[in-house]
Amino acid sequence: MGLNRQSLIFYTILFLAGCASLPDTSIRDIQNRKVAYAGKGEGSPIIVLESGMGPSMTTWAPIFENLSQITRVFAYNRPGYGRSTLNKVPTTARELAEQLHQNLISTGHAPPYLLVGHSAGGLYVNVFARMYPEEVVGVVLIDSTHPSQFEYFRKERPVLHTAFITTTAIGNTAYEASILKNIHTEFASIEPFPNIPLVVLTAEKSSLFETAKMRKKWVEFQEDLANMSTHSTHKVVLGSGHFIHKDNPQLVIEEITRLISGSKNIQ
Repeated sequence: MGLNRQSLIFYTILFLAGCASLPDTSIRDIQNRKVAYAGKGEGSPIIVLESGMGPSMTTWAPIFENLSQITRVFAYNRPGYGRSTLNKVPTTARELAEQLHQNLISTGHAPPYLLVGHSAGGLYVNVFARMYPEEVVGVVLIDSTHPSQFEYFRKERPVLHTAFITTTAIGNTAYEASILKNIHTEFASIEPFPNIPLVVLTAEKSSLFETAKMRKKWVEFQEDLANMSTHSTHKVVLGSGHFIHKDNPQLVIEEITRLISGSKNIQ
């Protein structure tokens, strides 16, 4: 019972933390949805920030302003987060990627894109890159969720899996728990990941409920993500927890900047 209670407290804190806004935040009606987004800076490619499950786009505050000095940066709230409304409930990661694509086009953010995804947001940009490979010049995964992760935990750590589903399947963002629970099935028939520059950043510190066996498996998942492209870099970020962009924002900015410089050299 302690696991359930602590998990609930954790996600409640993340939800409440998402009530604020980034600078330059706007609300736009897109496909009968209200979408809250922040866009700042000039240049190409456009950096697209996809938050994990729980936090709103304010999670990017430690790096948003600095990135906007380099090129255009875009962050937004998925349906049900903050002031982004939930119209038709998404049932797949593909639907979320399609919505993000429409959000970008409708707000005047044309490709090319450099995608940055944290935690579950890493899954969503993973899908986006597969769906729109000609529009994506690079991807940065920040302690990203792996498509097989939840199925592994369902089999190996059923109590942890049940606690996660129970404590996240609430409120306007409950749909995400269903998407993540079935994400391994969705990835079984999805398009291949494009062979583009990829950076995988992995937190060194274990999470609160991790055992040594779980940590080992997490690193294996991270290495597998890095193997999606032959143009990949995998770094374990020493001293950092799950929110690497908060614990070591400078490193994240440097990695994003490096990919942008590489993409411009190609162009």
